[in-house]
Order: sequence, then C-alpha cells, then structure tokens
Amino acid sequence: MAAPFPSFPDARLADLADEIAQRRVSFFERASNTCPSTLVEGLPALAAAAALRSIGADEGTLWLAMEDSAVLVPVWNNGPDAERFVGQFRLPAAEGITGWVFSSGMASCESEVCLNQKQNRQLDRSLNVLTWAMLAVPLRLVGERRGVMTAVRLIRLDTLPDLQRIPEARADFPPGFEPPDSFSVEDLAAVEVAAQMIGRLVDHRLTAWAMDWDE
Repeated sequence: MAAPFPSFPDARLADLADEIAQRRVSFFERASNTCPSTLVEGLPALAAAAALRSIGADEGTLWLAMEDSAVLVPVWNNGPDAERFVGQFRLPAAEGITGWVFSSGMASCESEVCLNQKQNRQLDRSLNVLTWAMLAVPLRLVGERRGVMTAVRLIRLDTLPDLQRIPEARADFPPGFEPPDSFSVEDLAAVEVAAQMIGRLVDHRLTAWAMDWDE
C-alpha cells in the first residue's frame, strides 16, 4: 500500500532496495531446496485455512514449483491425509488442472473433476478419494509465478461401498448418489484474494530474513 501522505524517494535506499530484492530471491531458493514448508507456515497457512473455511472446501493445498519448475510439490495441506503426501508427492508441472493453472497463469473453477480426462489421478488414487469440485489459482511469490493454491470438495471412496469401478460418468455412481456442491465464481474470487495475501505474507517473510529482522 502506498503511503497515505506525500513522500519522496530516498536515493540512499535505491541500491539497498535492489540488494534486498536479490536476497529475497536467494532466500526463497534456499528455503525451497532445504525446507519449503517454512515459507508458508504461520500466517500464510492461517490465511489459506481461513479462506478454505469461508468457501466450504473440504481441504486445500499450497503447491510450489521445484526442480527448475518441472514439478509442483505440495508444501501445505489442511486435510486429514496431509502427512501422507505433503513434501513427497511430485506433480509434473505440465499435467492436470493444477499444472495447467501453473503453466498458463490462469485460474480455474472445475466441477466433476474426477470425470475429466485432463485430471492427473495419481494423488486421488493414493488417497482413495475422488476430486469432485476444484478451484486452482496461481501463486505469485517474489515477483514471479512460483506455485498454485488449490481448494477441493472430495468424495471418499470408503463412503461408497457399492461403487463397482472408478467412475467415468455420473451413471457409474450408485443409485441415489448425491455429489458435493460445485464451487461458485464468488468462491474462486475468495481464493484469488487469499493467494494474493499469501504471496504478500511470504514476500514479507523473505524481506525479514534478508534484513535479519524478527517477524
């Protein structure tokens, strides 16, 4: 936010500003390579969790691009299976809806995701779930697109004992099946605002590290 009063640039800070910007990138890369969860723990994670609650998502994930942006790695999730895949799962950055959002820089609001041939189903299979509705928005950190925030509404397969096979159409679900609600455009807007907040909080954290401040 700009200062709410007349202000003048201080030429003595110009070189320092450039150096701090470079140090932010350096600290981001170091954290990504050693302990990426430290980038989003605390206030960024709280902002994500609050946004997910506000739209009634079952859970959500913060993904960071790693390995020269070849893969997206989940660094935070607020669901019951988080420990099973956070920091471990690798999603090719060109695959699935999440990969498309990262590559294109465009947000996405999808329904019937588990029936979408473009979905990467590897994570769903490993967690025994079906993703029914999904929001995905780009995450901008230290000035560039470096990740994705997703929100989902899930079908847990253990609640559908009569399901004969992984569904390819609505007709494959048992009679009387009621899917979760889809997300709305307003829900997508809320997640986009949350992603912006998270980006600013992470940038502030990196500035504090670069300046050796306490947060």
